[in-house]
Amino acid sequence: MRLRFSLPAIPVSLVALALWAVVGGWYVALVPAGLSGTDNIGIVLSTFGACLFLADRLAWRWFACECWAVFFKLWGWGLLLAAWGLVEWLRAFQPRYGWHFAGHWLAFALFVAAAWLLPGRRPGRDAAARRPRDASGPISLRPR
Repeated sequence: MRLRFSLPAIPVSLVALALWAVVGGWYVALVPAGLSGTDNIGIVLSTFGACLFLADRLAWRWFACECWAVFFKLWGWGLLLAAWGLVEWLRAFQPRYGWHFAGHWLAFALFVAAAWLLPGRRPGRDAAARRPRDASGPISLRPR
């Protein structure tokens, strides 16, 4: 395992933060206090993880860039944050909020599945177009 960092990780992370500020802001305001731990930390972490996952998948699909931060790609960090949110929520689980718990995590699973299957450009598909041209073609395509 080695330390990695890619430059596109910065704007992708900022997009994830902006998305989280919008989505997380109204979502945490709607749920009851103490539903998923102190200050609803389970919801906060899992929502940020989902936003980070989505931002990375969009960058990968549309711009064909891989975003590395420290040891994992950003989508991996998103899933780790969501798992941490699940652990925090399980610590503070209350049976009377079981439907909220089930609904949140079902929606999260569907969201991750939908983000993983987003339509768009795939880097492997465009590799043929980026291959160097041979020198037997028109003059404008010959390497200099």
